[in-house]
Amino acid sequence: MQLFKKLTAIPYLLVLVALLMPMANVSCDDNVVVAEPTLYKIAAGMDLEQELQEPALGILKKMQTGNPSAMQKFKQTMPNFPKMEPVPFLYAIFVGAILAAVFALITPLGSIAIGMLTMVSMWFFLAQLGQLNSAMGIPLLKVEPGVGIHAASFMILIGTAMNLASIIRPIVEEFKARRAAKKDPSAQ
Repeated sequence: MQLFKKLTAIPYLLVLVALLMPMANVSCDDNVVVAEPTLYKIAAGMDLEQELQEPALGILKKMQTGNPSAMQKFKQTMPNFPKMEPVPFLYAIFVGAILAAVFALITPLGSIAIGMLTMVSMWFFLAQLGQLNSAMGIPLLKVEPGVGIHAASFMILIGTAMNLASIIRPIVEEFKARRAAKKDPSAQ
């Protein structure tokens, strides 16, 4: 059982690897993916001129030269547009995955709680990205979950299932032992 508890930490550590994959897919109206930022890139801040792909990059450059009023609207939402500011609170997601792994070795219930909070935080932030896109007033772009957030969520769910197994297994074994003792009173 001790080995199983140690193995329970692995899925939570794999969350850190999953977050190297795209957290979100930003696509144009015709479902052409124009950006796939990872959580690490978003947390550190990124330059949209370097991250965006065609056709969105071309449209952005045309807007910068030909539509200053649209650029002012973007700057209300993102003051340093086209550079996104770093989002340091996203590092809490990385810390949450590490803490869930550490708590898996100490207390499975704590690991479950921290793992679930980490997963909810990831999905909440993705929803915020969608709202940021809406606030910028670009109806042609849509933000959808990327493979990274799905993989990270899957790893957290695996870790949660393993933690639940390590909580339930001793209870089941004790129940079986009590049942066997009731059937065979001479075994006491």
